[in-house]
Amino acid sequence: MNYNVKGTGLQITDEIRDYVEKRFGHVDKFLKDDTTAHADVELEFKAGEEHKKFRAEFTLTARKQVYRVEARGDTLHEAIDVATAELTQEVTREKKKHQHLLRRGAATIKDVVRGLRDK
Repeated sequence: MNYNVKGTGLQITDEIRDYVEKRFGHVDKFLKDDTTAHADVELEFKAGEEHKKFRAEFTLTARKQVYRVEARGDTLHEAIDVATAELTQEVTREKKKHQHLLRRGAATIKDVVRGLRDK
């Protein structure tokens, strides 16, 4: 998967980039067969706010779909963790929907074949 990490109001260090890629490992296991998957990550720090100073926004393009998640946190790591958890949940939900449709279609075909065989 390709990553594009952008920082607004903060410097993106190698440690932050490695942390984002490590957290994306949970999402990456659902997309291992998709070589065209691309993730845009925007991390932001706002100094004027008292709470939830950090914002993490993930935009993932995979399987001809776009997944977008935004999360805020008191620390940068907290915002990244919450955003990746939500993104994993969205990708998992979509994968389960796809599997359900495939199984339902296969069951319908199996019923048709059984009907033809009985006659």
